[in-house]
Amino acid sequence: MRAERAKKRRRRRNAIVISLLTVLLLIVGVVLCLTVFFKIAGIEVTGDEIYNYEQITEASGIKIGENMFLTSAKTAAENIEKALPYVEKAEIKRSLSCKVTIHITAATACAALENGESYILMNASGKVLEDGVVALSDGVLILEAGEVTSAVPGEQVTFAAENAVADFVAAYAALADGGVAGLTQLDVRDRLRIQAVYENRITLILGEVASIAGKTDFVKATLARCEQNTPGFKGTIDFSIDKKAYQNAEEDTVTTPPASETPSQANFPENPISESASAAA
Repeated sequence: MRAERAKKRRRRRNAIVISLLTVLLLIVGVVLCLTVFFKIAGIEVTGDEIYNYEQITEASGIKIGENMFLTSAKTAAENIEKALPYVEKAEIKRSLSCKVTIHITAATACAALENGESYILMNASGKVLEDGVVALSDGVLILEAGEVTSAVPGEQVTFAAENAVADFVAAYAALADGGVAGLTQLDVRDRLRIQAVYENRITLILGEVASIAGKTDFVKATLARCEQNTPGFKGTIDFSIDKKAYQNAEEDTVTTPPASETPSQANFPENPISESASAAA
């Protein structure tokens, strides 16, 4: 009986010793992994060539010889996107060969804010790309969003109006995804009455932000019909009422009502273009 109890005690001691040794070996393994093994042996940059290798690796904060698993891929990507404004997205990947790959996607300027005699360029998410630009490329529209409170390259622009950035992002995305091309201005100062200008001559009154995505096919069809029937038309087309388009030429354009007024209060033409008629055209 005593021998059996002694054997059980030895087994427990052996199990404790084995457990402690296992934990010790794991600790040693982790320490070796973090200090000796898995050191970054190389950094590769792929994707769009908008900045040189040195600029990208320096902005990332990643260094040869550092432990690969102590390097935060998320932080490195954020560092690159902030320090290098024309980087839309940086993706960091690590391999077991101890190589880090940084994949770069370039940012595209789509909107500009007037800033005295120059412009502030932005991408579709509201990130400031550049300040002091004197000439705009084709496809970059002028944005009206109210007072600018901050416009630091690499950071998101901010306006005095709390919802201005979100309204711009949503309105621009809806129009771009819907294939409405040729826009030269976008005005989001009144979120219930978003407006855009087509080819510097036709003002499109689009209504509230949330409704724009559902109108893009109708807007395109109406513009195509307008260009076919009255080439070079200048004036206003009001899409604020669902499935209707009220067209007014520049010479007899009427004052459209504020958002608080009802459609019956507006001085609209008697025969507006309907969605079905525009689609048929």
